[in-house]
Amino acid sequence: MRLLLKNTLKIGGFGLFILLMTGCSLVVPRLLPFDDLPEPAGPYAVGTQTFTWQDNSREEAFTAEAGDKRRLVVQIWYPAEPTSGQPVTYLPDPELRMGPFAKSSGLPKFLLDHMQWVETNSHEDAPIKTALTELPLVLFSHGLGGMKNQNSVQMEELASQGYFVAAVDHPYDAYLTIFDDGTTADYRSSHDGIDSEEAFWAFRGPQLNTRAMDMSFLLDQIQARKSQGEAIWQNISTDRVGIFGHSFGGATSILAAAQDPRFSAVIALDGWMVPVPPETIEAGLNVPMLYMGQPQWEGTPLNYENLDSLISNSAGFTKKLLISETKHMDYSDAPQFSNFAKRIGYAGKISSIELKEILNSETLQFFNTHVRGQGQ
Repeated sequence: MRLLLKNTLKIGGFGLFILLMTGCSLVVPRLLPFDDLPEPAGPYAVGTQTFTWQDNSREEAFTAEAGDKRRLVVQIWYPAEPTSGQPVTYLPDPELRMGPFAKSSGLPKFLLDHMQWVETNSHEDAPIKTALTELPLVLFSHGLGGMKNQNSVQMEELASQGYFVAAVDHPYDAYLTIFDDGTTADYRSSHDGIDSEEAFWAFRGPQLNTRAMDMSFLLDQIQARKSQGEAIWQNISTDRVGIFGHSFGGATSILAAAQDPRFSAVIALDGWMVPVPPETIEAGLNVPMLYMGQPQWEGTPLNYENLDSLISNSAGFTKKLLISETKHMDYSDAPQFSNFAKRIGYAGKISSIELKEILNSETLQFFNTHVRGQGQ
């Protein structure tokens, strides 16, 4: 990918317009290149696997079919034995994904088609590093219209440092969920029709609770597989579990940590605090929390009002880190592919290299302290 897209043409605005409108498959990748994901800094190679798990105790709230149970697509990242071969691409199954992904991004599909060739640093089904025991466990929740691997830069960094990371596609909240039998769940979580405070809480309240239950179910399944002796899960420690998420996933992580005592530490990446229930805000958290976000939420002062109230009401360690020159999507992988995110206003002015170093170092230091127990 890097070799294909190294050279970027410099042309005038009118010429750019004409070429983009033609959707030329050769020109667009050169005008708007996407880089592969930056390499993680840890000493270990990274393996990844994907599963579909069904929660037979819960009906699927987004469908009308009786007996339709909640299913989750789960992706894991872990320290692996050194392996050769090509790493997995960022967007597998591009024939299914590229259309919905472009729609979720609000961009023409032809501008993003070449993103299907972006490579990660993870190797599918690579053998786990068996010499490592008691791998600390961290779970991840994506934002509305996002996806399980939308923060792969943090997943791969954690795995390369000896963590076991698991993330889910929240069905009908993700831009697209592809189950192992080939069926799909589309995106049904827009703000359309939410025109009052009552409508907001009637939809977002149960939705957020469903997502928090997804995270507890994910942990249930990991613990069950570990107890059943399945090899990939044997070296995981579930004594102290971290959880983090972006945007609505940040709210999900906070609610999950408030409801499920198995979660020992939580990070919200530019977390959307508005839908966090008032009773959760008032009760505060009893576990450590790190919030990293943009300097302000335009038009939504309630976001940081809720955050400040949660912090003041919390008994555990809390840290609020607002990073200058960042925007909402800076707290995902978006700015790491290309400066295209900056050019269309999705990302702030901060250097993508500097941003990656801040997010990765703060995330690793926080989980090292509060999940691994280093320095305690």
